[in-house]
Amino acid sequence: MENAKIAVIFGISLFLGAAIQVTGFLMHNSILSISGAIIMVCGLCWMFFQVIRAKTRK
Repeated sequence: MENAKIAVIFGISLFLGAAIQVTGFLMHNSILSISGAIIMVCGLCWMFFQVIRAKTRK
């Protein structure tokens, strides 16, 4: 169950980050593009540490 939660939150983070990044690219707005990339990286780091935490609990 916990792995499913991690996957869902990671997917939402990637989807929102990519949507913001593409919107920024299409609007020629570098702040939006950078914000989208930051959201995606934060989601990736969060997932990485959640997986490590889940493995150390077992």
